[in-house]
Amino acid sequence: MTDSPLLIVEDDGAVRHIRLNRPEKLNAVDPLQHERIGRAFLAADADPDVRAIAFSGVGRAFCAGDDLGADSRSWPERMQSRLVDLDLGLGPALLLETAGWVRHVGKPTVALMHGAALGSGYDYSLSCDFRLATADVNYGDPRIHRAMWAAEGWSYKLVRQVDQSAVTPIAYLGERMDGERAFKYGLVHKVYPAGSDLLEASRPFLAALAELDADAYRETKRAILAGLDLGFEASLR
Repeated sequence: MTDSPLLIVEDDGAVRHIRLNRPEKLNAVDPLQHERIGRAFLAADADPDVRAIAFSGVGRAFCAGDDLGADSRSWPERMQSRLVDLDLGLGPALLLETAGWVRHVGKPTVALMHGAALGSGYDYSLSCDFRLATADVNYGDPRIHRAMWAAEGWSYKLVRQVDQSAVTPIAYLGERMDGERAFKYGLVHKVYPAGSDLLEASRPFLAALAELDADAYRETKRAILAGLDLGFEASLR
């Protein structure tokens, strides 16, 4: 169900699985992969047979972050005219867009995180409705230690999901979390033992999501996101 072996898209009943498949790179994401991810979520949202979406990675990690070695040939054609002569090209522009697509999908979205969930993997996970993780996951954003941006959207989403005392070490210090710590902060909704097969372990949770009324879920999610994205007075209007 996908035109690239680097992204596996397959269905388990009413659950659409979108799986990063670059295990030799710990599923590091180059620009074309960002495009594939975003469009796979949009396609799943438009498919009436899909009732829930799970996002995971093949091999030892969910996603180790961006592939910083990617060159201009790995950028989508529609973005080529916007490339600039910098080592990091467009910077976070593409990820901002595709993570936004993921966030506004109207169906239940679940990130299944094991191994490493860093950088852009962290960004995408915060765009999902639910996050399930193994106890030993390495979770967070180390980019501040490389003097890189915190502009992919997680700095906006994080403060709307946890309290300020948790934001400070994660955002300002780049501290990473394991599954238990992320659960304590409220960033992870369920933790499984280290080494668990999350595809199998999460099946009951995903099946329950797939049974929810699709219209009610979409409208509830739309209302919640609108409330988060607007000020109080504007949200009342």
